[in-house]
Amino acid sequence: MFRAIKVRYLSRCILVEDRKELFKLVSRYSTIGLEMGFSVFIGLLIGIYLDKFLKTPPWMTIIFLFYGIIAAFRVILRIAKEDKQEDS
Repeated sequence: MFRAIKVRYLSRCILVEDRKELFKLVSRYSTIGLEMGFSVFIGLLIGIYLDKFLKTPPWMTIIFLFYGIIAAFRVILRIAKEDKQEDS
């Protein structure tokens, strides 16, 4: 009834035999971009707010923008770590 569907993610090929599993994989990997974007955006907003509050433009914006970028890279590392554990 179900046919195997090949899904390519980076250099790994996964055979998915169930549509539920396929949607689980798609939803998991599609949230990466959202998490990364929100991390940077929230860091930027906090930095802008603190700059206005403390009257220190552009220092807090730059600092919290870098914090947001670091948080975005942590998302990538977390997903890679989870994938590595699943492969083991």
